[in-house]
Amino acid sequence: MENRRSERHEVKVAGAWRQRNNYAREIWIKDISKTGCQFYDRFSILEVGKEISVKVGKIGPLPAMVRWRDGHTVGVSFDYKLHDGVLDHIVKFMSEKGDEE
Repeated sequence: MENRRSERHEVKVAGAWRQRNNYAREIWIKDISKTGCQFYDRFSILEVGKEISVKVGKIGPLPAMVRWRDGHTVGVSFDYKLHDGVLDHIVKFMSEKGDEE
């Protein structure tokens, strides 16, 4: 999975995903880039190719597609790239990640 289209940022942001039938689940977003994100979903039922919408904190819904799933971790690509300012805001101000470095 090293074929990245944009730089990824490690984060810890509460979010949610929703299907068109209004089924929704709360999630923890683990990393994010302009083009997608990776999240932890303990009881995920998502299948590769499924169209969903993702909320990153209060940002969204962002139309997205499930690209891969490995156990409880899911990777999605956004239908539209995030604006640089939006991504910067998520990374700098919304993440609950502590000062571990």
